[in-house]
Amino acid sequence: MLNDKDYIISINGVDISVTEEQYRAIKRPVWAERKRRKVRAEHEWSLEAMMVEGFDIPDICPLVEIIIENKFVIEMLAVALSELTADERGLINSIYFDECSLREYARLIGSNHTKVIRQHKRILSKLKKYLKKYL
Repeated sequence: MLNDKDYIISINGVDISVTEEQYRAIKRPVWAERKRRKVRAEHEWSLEAMMVEGFDIPDICPLVEIIIENKFVIEMLAVALSELTADERGLINSIYFDECSLREYARLIGSNHTKVIRQHKRILSKLKKYLKKYL
């Protein structure tokens, strides 16, 4: 039988004698994770447990319909974007995907800020018309 000063770590089935400091350093993450799981389990509820306790669980079908509708709109937008010219797509990509301001974009392409604003409005109008046609 081991006394209080013997610390053994088992690695691949081999028992290795270590110091208390080494033992604690190796076991500390294991203990911390065990405690996190215990605390998490005390605060998490399963869907079934919530229903037993009388929580009102919303019907998931409307959420699925919204997700499908949003996916359809995103697909239509992708098609609409493919109808744009390369310059128009460049402006849209810079503004909405690269988070570039209209002023920065104008400076980037060496154009007038006012001209870029008009071009941006025209492109958005073009996209809206396309989407209204199919939605």
